[in-house]
Amino acid sequence: MAGKKITPKLLAEALRTLPKEKRKTVLLYYFFNKSDVEIAELLDIPRSTVQYRRTSSFKRLKRFLEEHADEWDD
Repeated sequence: MAGKKITPKLLAEALRTLPKEKRKTVLLYYFFNKSDVEIAELLDIPRSTVQYRRTSSFKRLKRFLEEHADEWDD
């Protein structure tokens, strides 16, 4: 997989596999550069829940992208 890039379409597809709550957490953290504390305040949930959602989502996204590695761009 070295030298390959994830296409925007594939990333969007991977994000759609996440439940809404987890997807929102991932988007706020990785795309809007919000901290766990900021996300917790925005969503009115404990920071530990934010951390759990983020780490479990990352594992799920990683697994999805590995399973679809043949769809990456060279």
